[in-house]
Amino acid sequence: MERAPQTRQSLLLELTRHSDEAWVEFVEVYEGAILGFCRALGLQDADARDATQEVLAAVHGRIGTWELGAERGSFRAWLFRVARNVSVDVIADRRRRAADGGARGELVLRELSDVGADAAETFDIELETALFRWAAARVRSEVRESTWHAFERTAVQGRSAEDVARELGTTVGSIYTAKCRVIARIKDRVEGLSGVPEHGHEPEDRR
Repeated sequence: MERAPQTRQSLLLELTRHSDEAWVEFVEVYEGAILGFCRALGLQDADARDATQEVLAAVHGRIGTWELGAERGSFRAWLFRVARNVSVDVIADRRRRAADGGARGELVLRELSDVGADAAETFDIELETALFRWAAARVRSEVRESTWHAFERTAVQGRSAEDVARELGTTVGSIYTAKCRVIARIKDRVEGLSGVPEHGHEPEDRR
Protein backbone atom coordinates (compact mmCIF):
# COMPACT_ATOMS: atom_id res chain seq x y z
CA MET A 1 0.00 0.00 0.00
CA GLU A 2 1.32 3.47 -0.90
CA ARG A 3 1.83 5.57 2.19
CA ALA A 4 0.12 8.89 2.78
CA PRO A 5 2.26 11.91 1.83
CA GLN A 6 4.43 13.50 4.47
CA THR A 7 3.50 16.78 6.12
CA ARG A 8 5.35 19.72 4.62
CA GLN A 9 8.32 20.88 6.65
CA SER A 10 7.24 24.52 6.80
CA LEU A 11 4.08 23.54 8.71
CA LEU A 12 6.08 21.33 11.07
CA LEU A 13 8.59 24.09 11.71
CA GLU A 14 5.80 26.51 12.58
CA LEU A 15 4.25 23.89 14.87
CA THR A 16 7.51 23.54 16.79
CA ARG A 17 7.40 27.32 17.24
CA HIS A 18 3.84 27.00 18.60
CA SER A 19 2.31 29.09 15.83
CA ASP A 20 -1.45 29.42 16.39
CA GLU A 21 -2.09 29.59 12.65
CA ALA A 22 -0.08 26.42 12.02
CA TRP A 23 -1.89 24.64 14.84
CA VAL A 24 -5.30 25.54 13.41
CA GLU A 25 -4.24 24.13 10.04
CA PHE A 26 -2.85 20.99 11.65
CA VAL A 27 -6.06 20.31 13.57
CA GLU A 28 -8.17 21.03 10.50
CA VAL A 29 -6.26 18.43 8.49
CA TYR A 30 -5.42 15.74 11.03
CA GLU A 31 -8.20 15.70 13.62
CA GLY A 32 -10.45 13.61 11.37
CA ALA A 33 -7.69 11.08 10.72
CA ILE A 34 -6.95 10.68 14.42
CA LEU A 35 -10.65 10.31 15.23
CA GLY A 36 -11.09 7.65 12.54
CA PHE A 37 -8.03 5.80 13.81
CA CYS A 38 -9.32 5.80 17.40
CA ARG A 39 -12.65 4.42 16.22
CA ALA A 40 -10.88 1.77 14.15
CA LEU A 41 -9.10 0.58 17.30
CA GLY A 42 -12.49 -0.17 18.82
CA LEU A 43 -13.29 2.94 20.85
CA GLN A 44 -16.91 4.05 20.99
CA ASP A 45 -17.66 7.49 19.56
CA ALA A 46 -17.51 9.40 22.85
CA ASP A 47 -14.31 7.66 23.94
CA ALA A 48 -12.81 8.11 20.46
CA ARG A 49 -13.49 11.85 20.61
CA ASP A 50 -11.96 12.07 24.07
CA ALA A 51 -8.92 10.13 22.88
CA THR A 52 -8.61 12.40 19.84
CA GLN A 53 -8.47 15.46 22.05
CA GLU A 54 -5.87 13.75 24.23
CA VAL A 55 -3.78 12.97 21.14
CA LEU A 56 -4.00 16.58 19.97
CA ALA A 57 -3.03 17.79 23.43
CA ALA A 58 -0.10 15.35 23.47
CA VAL A 59 1.07 16.52 20.03
CA HIS A 60 0.82 20.15 21.12
CA GLY A 61 2.83 19.43 24.23
CA ARG A 62 5.43 17.14 22.65
CA ILE A 63 5.93 18.66 19.19
CA GLY A 64 9.13 20.29 20.40
CA THR A 65 10.63 16.83 20.98
CA TRP A 66 10.35 15.95 17.29
CA GLU A 67 13.09 17.31 15.06
CA LEU A 68 13.07 17.84 11.31
CA GLY A 69 15.23 15.19 9.70
CA ALA A 70 15.44 13.20 12.91
CA GLU A 71 16.65 9.63 12.53
CA ARG A 72 13.63 8.33 14.42
CA GLY A 73 11.57 8.72 11.27
CA SER A 74 8.94 10.87 9.65
CA PHE A 75 6.45 13.09 11.40
CA ARG A 76 3.71 10.75 10.18
CA ALA A 77 5.38 7.87 12.02
CA TRP A 78 5.84 10.02 15.13
CA LEU A 79 2.19 11.10 15.05
CA PHE A 80 1.12 7.47 14.63
CA ARG A 81 3.08 6.48 17.74
CA VAL A 82 1.51 9.27 19.77
CA ALA A 83 -2.01 8.40 18.55
CA ARG A 84 -1.49 4.69 19.17
CA ASN A 85 -0.06 5.15 22.65
CA VAL A 86 -2.80 7.51 23.77
CA SER A 87 -5.51 5.27 22.30
CA VAL A 88 -4.05 2.21 24.00
CA ASP A 89 -4.00 4.08 27.30
CA VAL A 90 -7.67 5.03 26.90
CA ILE A 91 -8.66 1.47 25.94
CA ALA A 92 -6.65 0.04 28.82
CA ASP A 93 -8.25 2.44 31.27
CA ARG A 94 -11.77 1.57 30.10
CA ARG A 95 -11.10 -2.18 30.19
CA ARG A 96 -9.21 -2.02 33.47
CA ARG A 97 -12.13 -0.34 35.15
CA ALA A 98 -14.54 -2.82 33.59
CA ALA A 99 -12.40 -5.70 34.85
CA ASP A 100 -12.13 -4.02 38.27
CA GLY A 101 -8.34 -4.33 38.28
CA GLY A 102 -6.53 -7.34 39.67
CA ALA A 103 -5.19 -10.18 37.56
CA ARG A 104 -7.78 -9.55 34.87
CA GLY A 105 -6.61 -5.95 34.54
CA GLU A 106 -3.00 -7.07 34.10
CA LEU A 107 -4.10 -9.53 31.41
CA VAL A 108 -5.85 -6.72 29.56
CA LEU A 109 -2.67 -4.65 29.59
CA ARG A 110 -0.67 -7.54 28.14
CA GLU A 111 -3.27 -8.02 25.42
CA LEU A 112 -3.00 -4.34 24.55
CA SER A 113 0.76 -4.50 24.10
CA ASP A 114 0.26 -5.66 20.51
CA VAL A 115 -3.11 -4.02 19.87
CA GLY A 116 -3.87 -3.64 16.21
CA ALA A 117 -1.17 -5.54 14.33
CA ASP A 118 -2.32 -3.58 11.29
CA ALA A 119 -2.59 -0.32 13.23
CA ALA A 120 0.01 1.51 11.12
CA GLU A 121 -1.80 0.61 7.91
CA THR A 122 -5.11 1.63 9.48
CA PHE A 123 -3.60 4.98 10.43
CA ASP A 124 -2.37 5.51 6.86
CA ILE A 125 -5.82 4.74 5.47
CA GLU A 126 -7.49 7.17 7.87
CA LEU A 127 -4.89 9.81 7.04
CA GLU A 128 -5.39 9.41 3.29
CA THR A 129 -9.15 9.70 3.78
CA ALA A 130 -8.78 12.83 5.91
CA LEU A 131 -6.42 14.44 3.42
CA PHE A 132 -8.84 13.74 0.57
CA ARG A 133 -11.76 15.27 2.47
CA TRP A 134 -9.70 18.30 3.46
CA ALA A 135 -8.50 18.89 -0.10
CA ALA A 136 -11.89 18.18 -1.66
CA ALA A 137 -13.62 20.69 0.61
CA ARG A 138 -11.28 23.42 -0.62
CA VAL A 139 -11.47 22.46 -4.25
CA ARG A 140 -15.26 22.48 -4.12
CA SER A 141 -15.19 26.19 -3.29
CA GLU A 142 -12.97 26.84 -6.33
CA VAL A 143 -15.08 25.25 -9.07
CA ARG A 144 -18.58 25.62 -10.47
CA GLU A 145 -21.33 23.49 -8.98
CA SER A 146 -21.77 21.66 -12.29
CA THR A 147 -18.06 20.78 -12.33
CA TRP A 148 -18.22 19.48 -8.78
CA HIS A 149 -21.39 17.47 -9.44
CA ALA A 150 -19.77 15.87 -12.49
CA PHE A 151 -16.81 14.78 -10.37
CA GLU A 152 -18.81 13.69 -7.34
CA ARG A 153 -21.36 11.63 -9.24
CA THR A 154 -18.75 9.80 -11.32
CA ALA A 155 -15.63 9.55 -9.13
CA VAL A 156 -17.32 9.30 -5.72
CA GLN A 157 -20.72 7.77 -6.43
CA GLY A 158 -19.40 5.55 -9.23
CA ARG A 159 -22.05 6.46 -11.78
CA SER A 160 -21.38 6.35 -15.51
CA ALA A 161 -20.40 9.49 -17.40
CA GLU A 162 -23.26 8.88 -19.80
CA ASP A 163 -25.82 8.79 -16.98
CA VAL A 164 -24.44 11.92 -15.32
CA ALA A 165 -24.23 13.76 -18.65
CA ARG A 166 -27.93 13.13 -19.27
CA GLU A 167 -28.79 14.25 -15.75
CA LEU A 168 -26.76 17.47 -15.97
CA GLY A 169 -27.75 18.20 -19.56
CA THR A 170 -24.23 18.21 -20.97
CA THR A 171 -21.88 16.03 -23.01
CA VAL A 172 -19.96 12.96 -21.90
CA GLY A 173 -16.74 14.72 -22.84
CA SER A 174 -17.58 17.61 -20.53
CA ILE A 175 -18.18 15.19 -17.67
CA TYR A 176 -14.78 13.55 -18.16
CA THR A 177 -13.09 16.95 -18.40
CA ALA A 178 -14.73 18.18 -15.20
CA LYS A 179 -13.86 14.97 -13.37
CA CYS A 180 -10.20 15.13 -14.39
CA ARG A 181 -10.00 18.81 -13.51
CA VAL A 182 -11.27 18.26 -9.96
CA ILE A 183 -9.06 15.21 -9.42
CA ALA A 184 -6.01 17.22 -10.53
CA ARG A 185 -6.87 20.05 -8.15
CA ILE A 186 -7.39 17.68 -5.22
CA LYS A 187 -4.08 15.98 -5.97
CA ASP A 188 -2.34 19.35 -6.07
CA ARG A 189 -3.84 20.30 -2.71
CA VAL A 190 -2.60 17.10 -1.10
CA GLU A 191 0.83 17.46 -2.68
CA GLY A 192 0.93 21.07 -1.52
CA LEU A 193 0.43 19.90 2.05
CA SER A 194 3.34 17.49 1.66
CA GLY A 195 5.62 20.24 0.36
CA VAL A 196 5.45 19.41 -3.36
CA PRO A 197 4.93 22.60 -5.43
CA GLU A 198 1.36 23.09 -6.58
CA HIS A 199 0.58 23.65 -10.24
CA GLY A 200 -1.05 27.00 -9.60
CA HIS A 201 -4.57 26.40 -10.94
CA GLU A 202 -6.67 29.51 -11.25
CA PRO A 203 -10.12 29.38 -9.60
CA GLU A 204 -12.92 28.72 -12.06
CA ASP A 205 -15.47 31.35 -12.88
CA ARG A 206 -18.23 30.05 -10.58
CA ARG A 207 -21.05 32.01 -12.17
